[in-house]
Amino acid sequence: MQLRLFHKLFFLVALTALIASLAMAGVMSLNLSRGFADYLDARDEEMLDGLVSSINTSLATDGNREALEDGDLTLAEAIRSMARTGQIRGLRNPRPRRQADRPRPANSIDIDRVETAPDGPPPRERQLRRGRPPPPPPPDSFGPRLLIFDADNVQIIGPPPPKGDRGSNMIERDIEVDGTMWGTARLLPRGPSPDNVDARFLRSQYIGSAILTIVLLILAGVAALWFARAGAKRLGDMQKATDAIAHGDLEARVTTKGSDEIAAMGENINVMAASLAKLDGARRRWLAEIGHELRTPLTVLVGELDALQDGVRPINMAAVQSLSDEAKLLSRLVEDLHFLAISDLSGPPCQFDHTDAAVLIKNVAVRFAPQMKKAGLQLDIDLGAYKSMPVYWDNTRIEQLLGTLLTNSERYTDAPGTVRIGLKREDEMVSIAIEDSPPGVPAEHLPHLFEPLYRLDEARNRATGGSGLGLAVSKTIVRAHGGTITAAPSPMGGLLVEVCLPTESSV
Repeated sequence: MQLRLFHKLFFLVALTALIASLAMAGVMSLNLSRGFADYLDARDEEMLDGLVSSINTSLATDGNREALEDGDLTLAEAIRSMARTGQIRGLRNPRPRRQADRPRPANSIDIDRVETAPDGPPPRERQLRRGRPPPPPPPDSFGPRLLIFDADNVQIIGPPPPKGDRGSNMIERDIEVDGTMWGTARLLPRGPSPDNVDARFLRSQYIGSAILTIVLLILAGVAALWFARAGAKRLGDMQKATDAIAHGDLEARVTTKGSDEIAAMGENINVMAASLAKLDGARRRWLAEIGHELRTPLTVLVGELDALQDGVRPINMAAVQSLSDEAKLLSRLVEDLHFLAISDLSGPPCQFDHTDAAVLIKNVAVRFAPQMKKAGLQLDIDLGAYKSMPVYWDNTRIEQLLGTLLTNSERYTDAPGTVRIGLKREDEMVSIAIEDSPPGVPAEHLPHLFEPLYRLDEARNRATGGSGLGLAVSKTIVRAHGGTITAAPSPMGGLLVEVCLPTESSV
């Protein structure tokens, strides 16, 4: 079964939460176990230090110290005496009941169930003989793990010393008075004891950690469900919109919310759909415009040929010249369309060579001066201080570009008027500006002047409007040279077209 995006997102988020929760629980358990063990070890050291301090304090009294030094008192007898008098607690030696009933000193310390009584069985055996088990040691008991050795390293209190690693990990403190060591107290490390208070505390902490982990997993599952459902819904909306766009519905849009990557992708889809709609509209308009442009000269040619065939119009040089003009117009239109199509496919066909920008402008101006004068316009040339300006251009295409711009100025400038060509250079860029006198171009039309088949005259008068491809071809030529072309209002009151080209152009 193929998993849907919703299930993949849910399993991904849920699995991530599961791994994170288990890792957290494992780290918590490990830290708790180690931390609690360190706490127990520190408590053992503290209690052993307290016991040894009490023994040292008792031995430091004048009577005990002199008896120890004279040999009248051994360390074992001194410790038993301390236990009988209540200075330390836990040594269960036989003693009068009145001593057992006395209140214990506040600074006394327990040593639980240490089997040291010389007269009579140990306390545990006495409890068993009476038919009842001995009571468990108190929670803080460490007497069963306490070993006391005299100065000759002979054990006098505690269970038999262990063998192996457990014996090497014992905590050891010296029993000394005024710099004289009388013995050693050693405490065995804690062994496994599942029924004591410490184990029960750890067990309760582990259970709490497990419950917390389960709760976190449940919450993570709910969050994963919500996240997966929300993410899948947003992506599902995008899928519907892209399906509609793929099937031709270019008006379909994605509803975007927020500022994350998914919202940005939705915005990009909307921009893409708008661009496709614009391109589709341009394609339809192109087909309609091209059909119209081709139909007009063909209709004139067919009409004139029919008139000649029917004898309505005599066959003479004027008729032939009219047919030739229409054929040239049609040929020029087809050539412009072919040039634009080739430019879109593989770049404009340009032949670059070394030429002179100043000489090129002079030649174009000389060619257009007569027809400008005939139209009632004055053509001015401003080359500045440049008598020569070597460049690497396609001379034929640049002449075509300048011819198109001068033709537009001639066609749209009222007589009497002025058309001016300016040339200047800045670093490695050459600027050619063609500006004319009124009328100008409305500001809303300026950004569209270089679009194919765009004309200002709505009536599409061919006598003044042209084919609408000249400026589009000019823009393609400029791009092929690595330059820019812009249109702006002219200071003279008409239109200013500025062409910026690098001195060294190449394909």
